[in-house]
Amino acid sequence: MEIAQITSTYLSVPPRSHGGTELAVYHLVQGLVSRGHAVELFASGDSVVDAKLTSVVDVATSYDETFTAYLDKEIETRNTYNLYRAADRFDVVHAHWPTLAPYFSPTTATPTMLTYAYIERPLHEYYREHFPNVHPVCISQSQARGLGDPGLPVVCNGIDLSQTPFGAEPEDFIVTVGRIVPNKGTADAIRIARAAGERLVIVGHAPPQLPWSQAYYEECVRPHVDGDRVVHYEHLPNAEVVSLVARAKAFLFPLQWEEPFGLAVAEALAVGTPVVTYPKGAMPEIVRHGETGFLADTEDGAARALGKIGSIDRAACRRSIEERFGIERMISGYEELYRSLVGVTF
Repeated sequence: MEIAQITSTYLSVPPRSHGGTELAVYHLVQGLVSRGHAVELFASGDSVVDAKLTSVVDVATSYDETFTAYLDKEIETRNTYNLYRAADRFDVVHAHWPTLAPYFSPTTATPTMLTYAYIERPLHEYYREHFPNVHPVCISQSQARGLGDPGLPVVCNGIDLSQTPFGAEPEDFIVTVGRIVPNKGTADAIRIARAAGERLVIVGHAPPQLPWSQAYYEECVRPHVDGDRVVHYEHLPNAEVVSLVARAKAFLFPLQWEEPFGLAVAEALAVGTPVVTYPKGAMPEIVRHGETGFLADTEDGAARALGKIGSIDRAACRRSIEERFGIERMISGYEELYRSLVGVTF
């Protein structure tokens, strides 16, 4: 099949450090190419894939501090326009939110599949009403339920276990990974780690295009970073992030919103590191309470859970990902949906 993949120009594919959607897109593109599909990726110019890459910007906008929020929107729009003016040469366009694909979808007969990395219910309903050529896909059952449309197809993000080391012998620290924004709970993780008497390593940056993120970091996170009990790495190569998580005795993820999937959590389990999180969004679908980590209701509960983390079998954490979230399962899931859209057998 001729497949166009389009993702945000905000992060590269794969991301330099962390970025769940962009990592999933990377594995999907690589997997589709290895299965014989002709794939063209529309993303930032610093993306590195085995498919044809088409870009309207040399470097992902989040890596360039000269980009304003206004210019970022312009580049996102241009990226989508660049694809859809050539969309007729593809069998299917596979877009990954938050690209603007729905608004361009009426310009072509080629069907658009849209993976909801994140979306709110009113926007989903607007898409359903106005863009019949857009076919949404959720990344968890909880996301579909939250959108009030539980019949939506679901393809969970996958983990490439062949590139994921297993950390059998943890060191004496815990880790949290993600953008430093309030809904990821970075400041909450600091309080929880302190209450549990644990050293915390934070990996993530405050996006320069989000002024409230910068303020959150300066006011709620940075004052607690001392290089000893709280260590912060703004950017690390993805391989180093994975290695760091594999050496941690726990992955702490006190999210403050209904996370639609949480690839960082699945990656942590894949390397054998148990997770302490809240039962929000897709967390109960990924973390098995008492078996691969703990689902806590409060900060105090999360701190107590860290005290019991040694009871979790790290090998069981990895098996839980092998059984449910392998990369081949994700690729096959999308292939099946492509087939249903275009009536192609392969």
